[in-house]
Amino acid sequence: RAPLHVTHVRIDESVDVIEENAFRDCEHLVQVETHDGIRRVGNWAFFNCKLLRQINLKSVVEIGRSAFWGCENLESVEFGDKLETIESFSFKGCISIKHLKLPSVITIELQAFCNCKALIDIELSERLETIETRAFIGCERLQRIVIPLKRNLFSIDRLLHLDRLRRKYKQFDGCDQLKTVDLVGGAHIKTVASLHMESWRSE
Repeated sequence: RAPLHVTHVRIDESVDVIEENAFRDCEHLVQVETHDGIRRVGNWAFFNCKLLRQINLKSVVEIGRSAFWGCENLESVEFGDKLETIESFSFKGCISIKHLKLPSVITIELQAFCNCKALIDIELSERLETIETRAFIGCERLQRIVIPLKRNLFSIDRLLHLDRLRRKYKQFDGCDQLKTVDLVGGAHIKTVASLHMESWRSE
């Protein structure tokens, strides 16, 4: 684990996994120089690195749980065409990210981008298969998303209420500025209503 006072880091080319907790709570970390051989960013790897402003993840396949949670000054993340999985809470509270382009992602897990309050637009991969519940909850400035036209894209919140199982789609709950949804590619479906678009925003 890195010393907490570290400010600049260069990841050696022999490293293909940034380990769990590697830079956790390094609140003075400003710059991380990566390379094209990194395959995974581990759980909590950059948790609470409040001064980190940008990072290149072009070669990364998996981003672990809570990897960048609390990186409140993180503005620019470069995702490549290898990324498949963004695990739960990965970018929760990254309140400076404005744009997301995820050209290859397959799975976005629970609250992965929760409370990214500056986020304006998102472009998602046609390879996308699953967006778990609350993935973008609280992204209050989100205005536009590009998303594939597919069945069963959203997982469900199941709430037991008055002995009845209620189905809730909360992927975009609290995204009250969301006005434009561009549907691209994917499987043919009979009605847009089957995407449950009416439930993406707060009721």
